Amino acid sequence: MRIADRYIVGELLPPFVLGIGGFLVILIGDILYALAEYIVVGRITLDVMLRLLAYKIPAIMVITFPVSTLFAALLGLGRLARDRELQAMRLIGSSLPRLFAPVLAFGLVVASLTFLTNEVISPWANQRANVLLRRAVLGEAFPEVREQVFLRGPGNRFLYVHTVDERAGVLRNVMIYEPAGPLPRLITAREATWSAKTWVLRQGVVREVDADGFTTYEVGFDTMEMNVGLDATAFFAGQRTPEEMTARELRTQVEVFRAGLSPRVAIEYHRKFAIPVASLVFALIAAPLSLHAARGGRFVGVGFSIVLLFIYYAVMSTTRALGASGAIAPSLAAWAPNLLFLFGGALLVAWEDGRLRPSLWMARSVRAAGVRP
Repeated sequence: MRIADRYIVGELLPPFVLGIGGFLVILIGDILYALAEYIVVGRITLDVMLRLLAYKIPAIMVITFPVSTLFAALLGLGRLARDRELQAMRLIGSSLPRLFAPVLAFGLVVASLTFLTNEVISPWANQRANVLLRRAVLGEAFPEVREQVFLRGPGNRFLYVHTVDERAGVLRNVMIYEPAGPLPRLITAREATWSAKTWVLRQGVVREVDADGFTTYEVGFDTMEMNVGLDATAFFAGQRTPEEMTARELRTQVEVFRAGLSPRVAIEYHRKFAIPVASLVFALIAAPLSLHAARGGRFVGVGFSIVLLFIYYAVMSTTRALGASGAIAPSLAAWAPNLLFLFGGALLVAWEDGRLRPSLWMARSVRAAGVRP
């Protein structure tokens, strides 16, 4: 079986590499199409474009790895089934789940590679790509201000601004969280303005809470000045979107800002794990489907890949929107597509192995009882 395992994995590698190359070209083409106007007018030079694409590749690979796993399992196992090689392996005593084991191991390796890329390389590369793009397109040295993004300031202080009126120079719905000291302190204000490193907060409330989150002190104010330790330019430059943060950084935000945190941040935290696991889930559901795809030829496998991807991303978009609106929990919003495909894959494996077919189940029961049919 070790020889068979290596043989099956070797059959998966060519379509996997082909899938990576194909989807990489498609997604890079989509980026170039979005930037075509700026390339034509000369705002983005060839040097900037090549650097931008290099920074975007890690994020593209995070999407490409699970999709290529699905593509590889359907086409690789489909070829083995079409040439009766899987049937030959089963005739020598290998069960169907055992034959699918190297496919699942392959999906697990790809899932690990996807997680490392998404956790170590992609956040840094996304941030560099966004800074480069804004400098080239908008002529700005720093990224534009984004809503609902947390910034860790000096002194273990967290700063949050819901919206920014750049023309008026006003920050609206400001929240400052200071966990240092015997009691954490939360400061909220309707609006704030800045001067050098000082923020002027207006119409706000200062709260101190205990370890269980209960308020121990609360007082309102009309105006309060606070030295936040960084000027406005540094504040704008330091903001990062969830796509530019690691899972550990997102988890810190989720734990610290449990109340008032946008569900999008929690969803992105869970997606840091759900997207890599999709490689393993795709391998599970594609393995039994490859047996059906083999009956119709290679193009049927490609068709199955397209249909499955459409269903997966349709479910993902729907649950993500429901999670962002608060209709479902952020964890469910991120994991629902994987759970759906995991359940479907388990049913397909059981069906192909005969455990859910009444006729095969009865025949096995009769043989187990020692009765000749």
